[in-house]
Amino acid sequence: MESSGRWGGEGIQYGVLGEVVPTGLGHLRQRSVLAVLLLETGRPVTADQLVEWVWGDSAPQRARETLYAYLSRLRAVLDAQLVRQSGGYVLQVEPERVDAHRFRRLVVAARAEQSAALFEEALQLWRGEALTGLDTPWFVEQRERLQAERFAAELDLTELQLQQGEYGDLLPVLRSRSQAGPLDERVAGHLMLALHRSDRGTEALQEYDRLRRALVDELAIEPSARLQQLQQEILGTTHADRAVPQQLPAAPAAFVGRDPALKQLTTALAGDHQQATIAVSAVGGAGGIGKTSLVLHWAHRNLARFPDGQLFIDLRGFDPVEPPLSVDAAMSGLLQALGADRIPADPQARAGLYRTMLAGKRMLLVLDNAKESAQVPALLPGAAGCTVIVTSRNRLGGLLTRHGAVPVDLDVLDPADARELLLRQVGAARASAESAAFDEVLTHCAGLPLALAIVAARVVSRPDFPLSAFAEELRDTAARLDAFEGGELDAGLRSVFDCSYRALDPDAATLLALLARTPGQDISTASVAALVDGNPRRSLRVLESVHLIRQHAPGRYALHDLIRLYAREQKVDADQALWRLADHYRRGVLEAARVASPDRPPVNGDQMASLGLKDRAEASAWIDAESDNLMATQRLAVARGWSDIVWHIPYGLAPFHTWQGQDSLNAELWTIALTVVPALEEPADQAMVHRYYGRSRGMLGQRDETVAHLEQALTYAVRSGQVTVRAACLQTLAEAHCFMEDFEAALPYGLAQLELYKTLGKQSWLADSYNLVGWIQAKLGRYDEGRAACLASLEIIEQTGDHDSRGDVLDSLAFIALATESFDEALSAFEDALTSYRRIGNVRQMAETQDHIGDAYRTLGDVAAARNAWEQALTGFADQGRERQADRVRAKLSALDG
Repeated sequence: MESSGRWGGEGIQYGVLGEVVPTGLGHLRQRSVLAVLLLETGRPVTADQLVEWVWGDSAPQRARETLYAYLSRLRAVLDAQLVRQSGGYVLQVEPERVDAHRFRRLVVAARAEQSAALFEEALQLWRGEALTGLDTPWFVEQRERLQAERFAAELDLTELQLQQGEYGDLLPVLRSRSQAGPLDERVAGHLMLALHRSDRGTEALQEYDRLRRALVDELAIEPSARLQQLQQEILGTTHADRAVPQQLPAAPAAFVGRDPALKQLTTALAGDHQQATIAVSAVGGAGGIGKTSLVLHWAHRNLARFPDGQLFIDLRGFDPVEPPLSVDAAMSGLLQALGADRIPADPQARAGLYRTMLAGKRMLLVLDNAKESAQVPALLPGAAGCTVIVTSRNRLGGLLTRHGAVPVDLDVLDPADARELLLRQVGAARASAESAAFDEVLTHCAGLPLALAIVAARVVSRPDFPLSAFAEELRDTAARLDAFEGGELDAGLRSVFDCSYRALDPDAATLLALLARTPGQDISTASVAALVDGNPRRSLRVLESVHLIRQHAPGRYALHDLIRLYAREQKVDADQALWRLADHYRRGVLEAARVASPDRPPVNGDQMASLGLKDRAEASAWIDAESDNLMATQRLAVARGWSDIVWHIPYGLAPFHTWQGQDSLNAELWTIALTVVPALEEPADQAMVHRYYGRSRGMLGQRDETVAHLEQALTYAVRSGQVTVRAACLQTLAEAHCFMEDFEAALPYGLAQLELYKTLGKQSWLADSYNLVGWIQAKLGRYDEGRAACLASLEIIEQTGDHDSRGDVLDSLAFIALATESFDEALSAFEDALTSYRRIGNVRQMAETQDHIGDAYRTLGDVAAARNAWEQALTGFADQGRERQADRVRAKLSALDG
């Protein structure tokens, strides 16, 4: 509970002008209830209103019961009185202790007294967006209302500050407001007035022109009479009628999103034009990513910042036909645009004249499509005042380090922005009429703006063609790039990618072609080293610098889908490279499994990899990072006939899938592995695949298939002559019958495997074997025999110090204690088991043990504790996708409610 105090003003204790405060009051829905009561302070709110306002259309079946629980908890922890009246629930708290109510009172007083200090005090109560994270319709309405009140207060404060002569200090915030609200006449008037009184009359008039064009274009209205009068006043005192260069191409007609990049540009190029350095930004990204569109969109929104004009030149760094523009040719063109009467022949004289003509100017210089940093420095102004934006497919390291350029790197559009861009060009009616085809076209464009533009142009040019025809054309992976060619646009995708590819050295070009053929969506540096059988770092840096690959996390690289298709068209001998990569993944997953579970039997070819994993945490992290690639590698191995890799991958993943409760995924991988059994030569390997496949089916409750494959595994195990393999098959048969609650059938297999493990001398295996027999005996009601076996297992674990199975044994002993009415012993053992599972990250058994703890509390009659444990178990089962177990717990919870 936060003390009444200092975060939002004296006496403030409860807040909604930001995240709901206090924050430590449970999860989001419970805090939503508090937020409603705070906003409605002193007014009764009915239960029906609370349900509607807190949940909207997503209210659970027992919303009222949940609401009552929330109210009860809030009543227990709040120091304000929460009472129920005939009209509903009322939070009795002084309005001055709630930031929203104090804010409103202060604003009323500030307007009455025309007090800037009171406005500032009111605005200081805000800590971010009101009602952060609350998204039902009622909260959205309240947030918009509060935000509107805040904005109105800010504008009122600005008027007072302008009256007090604070012009220059207000300019940055006024420009920002104008960009955020380009049609707001009050904001525009504030900015015009501040510019005019800061001796920037030309910029003030440009702001008026910008607003007038926007109002006419979007609303078909003229500015208000008050704003027109202000414009006339400024015209009467401004004498800046001179021609300036206006070289910017038109802004892109369809532009969406890119808010982070636009903010980066604004931040990088913001500030006083009297600053000591030139403002330079380098916009980078792959061909077709929309670099020039971004710059033009930003530039047209910021014209007022450059009263002396704008220069634009294409440096042709990646032109499909023409060579890169020389520095001399570029400078001559810029001098002509600046109005030079004569261009000196001497390069030094020409550069001097160029810098002289830019001196003291506040201009924008766009150097588009630079090939490398060397093209740029000679074209930079010699003194502060101008702003320079450079675009390039290359990462211009020299420009960043030597000239302080701020990088702005572009990636593909996010899905929502890509959808909006295509929708604007194709039209909502056509998109909604064929929504599935529209979605498919959108998916195949993969967020690349040029791809979206090409497809949109083709669709718009053929209104008689259904969208499904374009979707079908794009569906063919081998010919997809053909669909992105030509039209009236300057270049198709292949031409754009060709310009970047041709600039690569042979090693980098070969690596790109290989990367396009690798399984999975990304790849680590270590995996690339296996792919090329050497050090790939230089070539990776080259590819990254030209934005043909992206390092989305340290040491992990990815290709855009369309660049991947292009690179697959390039010739390369990939067979040996792909084998090395697949074998690297095979050895890696086996190493991870060995580190995480050291006592698992090794498989044929299980050799130490070079990953150097030190412990279970590192092994799990490697698996998390490579999981998708491992599954894709298994599919590649099937296609290539690499049988050992096909089943070694799921064998290495099995312990991690078990701990994480990923039963369906585990079964999917072993289904694939089962297809290679005829190709395996060793009966022990065949037994292993059948055993794990059968086990995976048992975890899904598929009895007949489970037993059939485990018995087949046992047959292969006997044929192999290996006692270890036979014991493992017997153990899995016993476990499978336990999964299916058939403990009578499980017992013979359990006893048989125990006898075999006694002969093998492997203590950790023997501990697991004893615990399995103990569990079966306990489930059959033979508690003394079960306890003896479990204690034998626990003794071995304590002797060896191998605590991975300790939670299993404690859980078994807790079950026996519960069944024999030793309740305190049972709860203690269950909690110890839960701690053990938590320590090793076994979320599967954590959920099982929470379920058992709920059973224990229900037996003791502690309904609240049982509910809490079962709710945690349900969350675990649901997160793991284990619906059978989740349904079991739901039934128990329903019984409590009944």
